[in-house]
Amino acid sequence: MSSIGMIFRADSPFHTLPVDWVPCPLGPRGFVEQVVSAAIQTAQGETSTLTINVENEDECADPRIVSVSGVWGETEMKAIRSICRSLDARFYDAELADFIEL
Repeated sequence: MSSIGMIFRADSPFHTLPVDWVPCPLGPRGFVEQVVSAAIQTAQGETSTLTINVENEDECADPRIVSVSGVWGETEMKAIRSICRSLDARFYDAELADFIEL
């Protein structure tokens, strides 16, 4: 079964974020796309089930969120961890309704 998650910046626990809270940009679009592309290439070399999408430019010039879907195995978590570290961001797992500390 596939899971869904999001990578974004947040300093406080998810359940304490205000309803109208909006994450800040992860960085310039080109940099974010480069980080995601490198993680995807590494994961694909290890037969990953991961699908990663950068927030659409129509929504925000500099992306605030990277969405992730797949099955969180060792290879997938390695790619997600790489993205989070490069972007100084956190990974929110929708099924757990909380951040996963990487």
